[in-house]
Parts: sequence; C-alpha cells; structure tokens
Amino acid sequence: MTENKKPRMPRGLDAPGKKFWIRTLEEFDLSQDPHRVEVLEQACRVVDTIAELEKAQKGQSLTTSGSMGQQVISPLISEVRFQRGLLAQLVTKLSLPETDETLQAKAEKTSQSRRTSAKQATFTVVR
Repeated sequence: MTENKKPRMPRGLDAPGKKFWIRTLEEFDLSQDPHRVEVLEQACRVVDTIAELEKAQKGQSLTTSGSMGQQVISPLISEVRFQRGLLAQLVTKLSLPETDETLQAKAEKTSQSRRTSAKQATFTVVR
C-alpha cells in the first residue's frame, strides 16, 4: 500500500500563506488532485497579500483625500475587500468537503436559531 505524498509547499509564501497551506493539507488530502493544489497555492498567495495590505493599513486613517479634496475610503481598504472576495472564490473553487467541526457549528447555529424563534413566537388562540 502506498501512502499519498503531500504536495510540496510552494516557494515564496510568507507566514500567513504557509500557515494556510499547512492547515489545509492537514485537514484535506489534495495529493491526487493537482488542479486543486494549484488553486490552494493561489489562495495562499492571496492570504499573504491580504496580510501585507492589512499591515500597511495598520495605524493609517480609514479615509484619504480624493482628487477634489473630498474624503474617500483608503484604497488599501478597498483592495483588502477585493482580495477577501477573491480568497472566498478560491476557497469555494477548492470544493473542500465540510469537516466535522463545520457541520457541528452549523447544527448548533440552526438549533440556537430555532430556540430563539420559538421563544419569540406568539400564538393566538382562535375560537
């Protein structure tokens, strides 16, 4: 019986991207799917980009002056938002199965939602 060899971590990843790579491959076996490994690499690079943008924004104002002197949102904030959307798309594209933890979290959320709804429900007796 041969053991599946984990894909090699791509070069050039920073700490956040490496962490994402390691955690993903600890949880999911992508060794037989090179396409998904490529998508994971792209996602790791986006994770690094987000971390770099957040670091650059830290301590900076959320707004800046626009071309006409008006207050506008910092371009870094817009770019982080874009990169997070891209990361979400890449993670979705990975088509990873749900883990026991995510299934349990969903079940707990549904249960809590139902309990809250039941507490808030009012019933009218019709005669």
